Amino acid sequence: MFSLKPLLTILSLPLVFIMLVTGTSTVTKSKQEEREKDLEAEIQEEFVPVFRFAIASDVHISTSDDTTAKRLAKLFQTAYAYADAHETYNCLDAVLLAGDNCDSGRDEEYAILNRVIKENIREGTQMVTVMGNHEFGTTGHEGYVRNMGEDLDKHVVIKGFHIIGLSPDPKDTWHTPTQINWLSAELRKAAADDPDKPIFTMQHGHIWNTVYVSRSWYTQMSLPLHMVYARYPQVVNFSGHSHGPINNPLDIWQTGYTTVGTGTLNYFEMENDIGDETVPEGSRNAAQYFIVEVDANNRVRLLPFNLLTNDFMKTPSTTDDPDKQLVYLIHDPADTSTFAYTAARKKTATTPYFEAGDAITVNEVTSDSVTLTFPQAEDDICVYGYRITLKNGLFDKVEKEIYSEYYFEPMPETLTVKIDGLKSGATYNVTVTPLNVWLGKGEPIACDVTTK
Repeated sequence: MFSLKPLLTILSLPLVFIMLVTGTSTVTKSKQEEREKDLEAEIQEEFVPVFRFAIASDVHISTSDDTTAKRLAKLFQTAYAYADAHETYNCLDAVLLAGDNCDSGRDEEYAILNRVIKENIREGTQMVTVMGNHEFGTTGHEGYVRNMGEDLDKHVVIKGFHIIGLSPDPKDTWHTPTQINWLSAELRKAAADDPDKPIFTMQHGHIWNTVYVSRSWYTQMSLPLHMVYARYPQVVNFSGHSHGPINNPLDIWQTGYTTVGTGTLNYFEMENDIGDETVPEGSRNAAQYFIVEVDANNRVRLLPFNLLTNDFMKTPSTTDDPDKQLVYLIHDPADTSTFAYTAARKKTATTPYFEAGDAITVNEVTSDSVTLTFPQAEDDICVYGYRITLKNGLFDKVEKEIYSEYYFEPMPETLTVKIDGLKSGATYNVTVTPLNVWLGKGEPIACDVTTK
């Protein structure tokens, strides 16, 4: 990703846009809980697909490292293996790539990308791609069109389902007014074809303040795109650019329509809301994509897959069965009253908690640092991170935030952290406070430690 300096900053966004995207839900806790139970029951029902595709983004094919090429090849292999083994529907109808398919848009990178596609794609599977900002590195639009043999923007219909994609223009993650008008017209056609069917759209940059990491990385044309998409609740919009993990509960977001982050086959990056670093240690252990299915009732099922474990991803909840598959379900994409992944989740979310007897272990103490180990807290949705605070009196306070590493599978059972910047010979009260994905705080565990 490039370091964006978009003109469309949070401060300059119109208030109406902020309200539209964030949502102002009045759903009560009891209604939300009832909805979630209904959703869970529906997931357990028999789901017979009539359409299936795989989607990824931020592959970053490079000539200097063939890791991503191998991961892309494995995407095809695992998606086909799943389709082949399905009891009733054995098709993989399409593979979608939502930009940053190449690391710098060089012809040599495109050659590798096309080789991987040619060697792995089967007859009957349609390839649909759009550009990202990285493809502008050398050859730009010309290189993409020349190497991929595709239009920059496309509207394809596969088995009656519409897929609409936008490439950036003129650069980065921008889109022109002409593109926005074209998108509006194509959505109108798709909705007229069948207003109850989901319409799948993709562009590289997120819509601002929707899915996870969209407050840090997003398209500069978030407002006009949102205004167009919001006319069609049946839109399921996919975007990348941010490299956010797809098992974060905020990776799917519904406010008038549905938005989904596509993850990465390259490296993780997090929202700028915890700790000092948005790229965590071990970030290269990231290779995630979605298998998306639709049934005859137009329900949409999104199945996150982890190429590093060669398996579907598990729920990041620490209170669930560790083998419980993570599934996102849109059980009526054209009816916003059925949406389960809205802003109301924050109001009803529980806070993480430590089990009775959980304690902090002090591993090492020096004159200015301490190394601590503690167990993971419990949470029904996802333990996002921890705030570690060391206090010595009123004015000596050191604080550090870390991720829970929920994005790794399996999630580690304990975490170890070193805290620097302490005073020598001082006694600190240490607290470890668990945080959920909305930064809601649970009850901390504590201990005392004296530096040398």
